[in-house]
Amino acid sequence: MFNDFNDLYDPLVLPINGKQYTIPPASFEAGVRINGIVGGAEKMGDEEFYRLVLGSAFDEMRIDDVPATAIDRAGKTALADFQVGRSMAEIMWKTGGDPKAIQEMAPKPNRAARRSKGTAAASKTP
Repeated sequence: MFNDFNDLYDPLVLPINGKQYTIPPASFEAGVRINGIVGGAEKMGDEEFYRLVLGSAFDEMRIDDVPATAIDRAGKTALADFQVGRSMAEIMWKTGGDPKAIQEMAPKPNRAARRSKGTAAASKTP
């Protein structure tokens, strides 16, 4: 027996200025458009993009006069959650998308994995 999707789905909730904003899951249509934007097939302005990835939370943030930088971080976080999953969304929220900070937070392979990679590369060397 399968559980209802809503029993399985863990909503994305982002704290901004002491308030919790719940980002609804992307609809099918929104998901297709998001994938089109990421793939370069579709272009859109910032406001339309934020409305797409943040859903009703975008309007709530605008009413609450949330700073643009916070909306931008929330949008990047929601996009990461949709595309890659919650762990990447958490990294995006903490780093704001800074590539150097993301790289520092990315899990490092353990010593045995690094050694086996080195051994495999060494065995391919003529």
